[in-house]
Amino acid sequence: MKLSFKQDALAFLTCFFFWQFSLVSAAIPLINEPANGTAIAPGAAFDFSYFSIADYGVSAYNYTVWLLTSLPSSTAPSIHFASGYDLGKYAEPNYPGNPSPSNPPPAQLIMPDFSKPLGGFGSGFSVSDAIFYLAVVEEYGVSNPTGPGRSISVVMNSIIYNSTN
Repeated sequence: MKLSFKQDALAFLTCFFFWQFSLVSAAIPLINEPANGTAIAPGAAFDFSYFSIADYGVSAYNYTVWLLTSLPSSTAPSIHFASGYDLGKYAEPNYPGNPSPSNPPPAQLIMPDFSKPLGGFGSGFSVSDAIFYLAVVEEYGVSNPTGPGRSISVVMNSIIYNSTN
């Protein structure tokens, strides 16, 4: 029995569809808000929305939100790897990895005011129109790991801290 081109194409697409969904796939993590280039004032509340890597075959666990005031100097161990501020550790519900996390993310985060002392020996530092980076470091696991332990993803958006414009 000879199939037509249309039937051949349909059979190929059907096989391709099932093959695609038989593989483990991960969502592409993304910081939805704040968008790249958003200006945020010190002490201001700003909208925060993150799209987790969790997907079919991928379990997401916790993620930490960092405001990096300088990018990492390298990936090697360093006494001054980067500078920044920890904005919290959160988790999105996903099954089966973390169905009911006790630490869901808030809808808004608060931008720190770096002109005020940080406590202890940490002193304040005034800055305007600075490019900082909101980074999310997420732990996740897959059914076919490439090594022991959890995998780690990092995404970041640039923001303008204390814009004078």
